[in-house]
Amino acid sequence: MSWNGVTAAPWTPLSRSPCRRDGERAMRTDSEHFDVVVAGGGMAGVSAAIASARHGARTVLIQDRPVLGGNSSSEVRVTPHGAAAFHGYARETGVISEALIQDRVVNHARIWEDGWTNSVWDMVLYDMATRTENLTLQLNTGVEDATVVDGRITRITARTWGAELIHDISADVFIDCTGDGTLGELAGNPGRQGMEAGSEFGEVYAPDEATSDTMGSTLCFKTVDTGAPTEFHAPDWAVRYDDERFFLKGGRKVPHLECGYWWIELGAPWDTLYDNETLRHELTRHVLGIWDYLKNRDPYWSPRAATLALDWVGQIPGKRESRRLEGRHILREQDLVENPAYEDEVAFGGWYMDLHTIGGLLKDVAEPTTANQWTNPHAASMGSKYVGPFSIPLSSLTSRALSNLFFAGRDMSATHAALSATRVIGTCASMGQAVGVAAALNHAAPNVADAAMANVADVQQTLLRDGAFLVHVGNADPSDLARSATITASSSDLVRGVGPSSQSHLGGVEYWRDYPLFPATGRLERRTAQWIIRGAGQPLDTIGLALSNHGDAPVTLTARLYPVTDIWDYQSNPGEPLATTELTVPVGGPTWVDWDVALPAAAAEGSSYIRIDLEASPDVEWHISPAVLPGQIATYEDRPGHYRRFGSGQTLSFRVSPAQRGYEPGEVISGVARPHRSTNEWRSDPAEPLPAWIQLDWDAPRTVRQVQVTFPGHLLREYHAYPPFFRDPQTLREYEIQAAQADGWHTLARVQDNTSTRVVHTFDSPVTTDRLRLVALKTNGDPSAGVYEIRAYEHPVCTMPSYPGRELTD
Repeated sequence: MSWNGVTAAPWTPLSRSPCRRDGERAMRTDSEHFDVVVAGGGMAGVSAAIASARHGARTVLIQDRPVLGGNSSSEVRVTPHGAAAFHGYARETGVISEALIQDRVVNHARIWEDGWTNSVWDMVLYDMATRTENLTLQLNTGVEDATVVDGRITRITARTWGAELIHDISADVFIDCTGDGTLGELAGNPGRQGMEAGSEFGEVYAPDEATSDTMGSTLCFKTVDTGAPTEFHAPDWAVRYDDERFFLKGGRKVPHLECGYWWIELGAPWDTLYDNETLRHELTRHVLGIWDYLKNRDPYWSPRAATLALDWVGQIPGKRESRRLEGRHILREQDLVENPAYEDEVAFGGWYMDLHTIGGLLKDVAEPTTANQWTNPHAASMGSKYVGPFSIPLSSLTSRALSNLFFAGRDMSATHAALSATRVIGTCASMGQAVGVAAALNHAAPNVADAAMANVADVQQTLLRDGAFLVHVGNADPSDLARSATITASSSDLVRGVGPSSQSHLGGVEYWRDYPLFPATGRLERRTAQWIIRGAGQPLDTIGLALSNHGDAPVTLTARLYPVTDIWDYQSNPGEPLATTELTVPVGGPTWVDWDVALPAAAAEGSSYIRIDLEASPDVEWHISPAVLPGQIATYEDRPGHYRRFGSGQTLSFRVSPAQRGYEPGEVISGVARPHRSTNEWRSDPAEPLPAWIQLDWDAPRTVRQVQVTFPGHLLREYHAYPPFFRDPQTLREYEIQAAQADGWHTLARVQDNTSTRVVHTFDSPVTTDRLRLVALKTNGDPSAGVYEIRAYEHPVCTMPSYPGRELTD
């Protein structure tokens, strides 16, 4: 049978089930064995399942909804958040990055805070799962029972609703990504719910007494502009709102009427787990009442809502917190603040300790930090709740009671205070990919959990190879041939600085507009600092700053220069300054004010960061450049002794002499595929038109079967900042992989229309060569070609990303 050029197998009717007598079971049962079972299809579960299957484990993903994505799906519509909301270059990479990049390539919709999500996102996730080999997807299916023998889960029972089908599934490893810890609970894993007392773990943000209360759940809504006046009449059972002070003083900001809002939240006195249906109804009452107020009575918004109509109201509460499963380590508040380098580090986070007021809409203030931020952005501070990117150990994702159970997402092993930072979608996905890899690499072991902990170095290196990022771990893969190569390039960009009129090459990337941007200007209301890269073995003679003086007399202010370990080194005083001076800023401007720092040559090995700090001086403005110099952004003092990211991740105007070698070819084998302790990026000279090349030279021929390249892009700011149909200008659009042979350079692969930041090329047969070259033919808009990392392998070990560019064939 053929339709529209597509041939399908002829339709064969199913045999009709014979009539059943009373008392006979109507359900059908199937039995199957997998290597890995993942329960829960939110972003933790999707990442776990895809990671596991990519590493050859027969994996089943069981999801109790018809779509993937959990809270991020079109059923709930919570927009993915992560570490890049507060830290430059801190976007989560790996599986979630592939999905978010592809969504922006194909999605026509602008990103809002909550409630906007369409089915394009659902289909991206569904497509990724469907095209992943070794992965079986069971939607509309929920886990109902688990069998445990000798401290090991042997099988589970799951039911597919609407199909009268029961699944009897056995497996080597089980991963609980249900959010509620359902599988762990059924298997008898100890769990926690509510808030620990401060005395239990010594946490500052824990209450004096323990309680079972949790943060609440949210329902979102979306509107549509009909183009004509519309009416809305709330039903009698909706909650009525009449006082704008409830919203204005409670941190319940209405930034727009498109969709929203995270603060439509209810929890205690209801239980977010067992009272979920009651909460759904109560939240619906509040959503309709809030829209009724905004549409019909709010002094500011009502006139602006004249032609708007409700288009969608969610009916699945987006949960923040319910049950947490206990693992071998319980992540605490101190782990986020101190960021220890765990030996078993496998994931990372960077959201702040976002402790919502228990009770949500039933209380005066929704979340104190946000309320303060809206009341006075200049004075608001997150205090020690603002934590830098922190590591998450495998022991917090591994059961202490069952030998073959991992968990990831909201049900990880953490205190209530720690969960407030780890619960966001990007962090959950990072954890999910980690346990997916751990499960796949160790599923055949008698004690999977012990094996994974013993082999955690292999898990870490596999995660890094798959595109994930770890705060304290770099590439140490002994099979990566690139690490032993000498790296050269056709040209390299130099760090000269950027100014108030420099051209931006961000390609339309904006910032998270639902919250006030601070600082919005470069006025020195706070102590402010700019990161600058120093080239290896180079002196630094002069630093110039583009400053304006808005007062009526010259201003003298103190400048200091510090060495810093990385771009997230937020200590205001990291040690003795390299140099200190007083700068005089004349009235008017902008004026380039130069400082003859006369720093001697830096260390000969590798580039490193310094930071120039200016003391507060409100009449002086340090001009924000329209351009972002890759790997070099600014901070301001959020509280005494502690910096945080300036604005949305911006570069303040500076210039240096001599120009610094900050983007040298050797950066691509630094071991880190993003700016961190260095720029970790090679950039070609933008003054020389493409093509440009970067080359690996070995002292003797090597046999190469596979090459992986990581391009810049999609790291600087959070997903919210990226527009529809976005292709990051920094990512190579068209390129070639070439190998040197006796008769010259041979093209091994040529790619067009690439938007992916991680690309993998496996050659049909091994290539023996002493030189390998990446030739950059076109970017997606940046005048410089850029590369974070190149890897080369004798045997194929890199997993294939879901959305590579189009490879041309002869």
